[in-house]
Amino acid sequence: MSRGSGPLSKFYNVIINSLDPLVPQSMQPFWTSPAGPRTVFFWAPLFKWGLVVAGLGDTLSRPAQNVSLNQCISLAATGLIWSRYSVVITPKNYSLLSVNLAVFVIQSFLVAKHLKWRMEGAQKTVYNHSSFPFRSEDDW
Repeated sequence: MSRGSGPLSKFYNVIINSLDPLVPQSMQPFWTSPAGPRTVFFWAPLFKWGLVVAGLGDTLSRPAQNVSLNQCISLAATGLIWSRYSVVITPKNYSLLSVNLAVFVIQSFLVAKHLKWRMEGAQKTVYNHSSFPFRSEDDW
């Protein structure tokens, strides 16, 4: 439950309090746990899985030359940092640990994919992009 006094906190508390009677007795320990659905410790990792899905989409379909090296390095670093954070906070948040490790692994793979492309002859690449009307076939 949110302890804030703002309108979004009040709205969140109304929703959670209205769902309390609907939760089955067998799910009550999960519902009321310190990292359960009544807290941000549950919802933040849940929505962060979107980054993992997007990274998986990039590994499967995005050519190496279109991978943003800076973005992937930043996401991999934050995945590693937040993985450490998730085990030193109280309560220990293992769902946050798992999602951040997944972000780290996938983004590290994309960094390696891009660096491999650079080492194997990126200078021979011809950029043809539908949004960019000019062909770039010269040296860089």
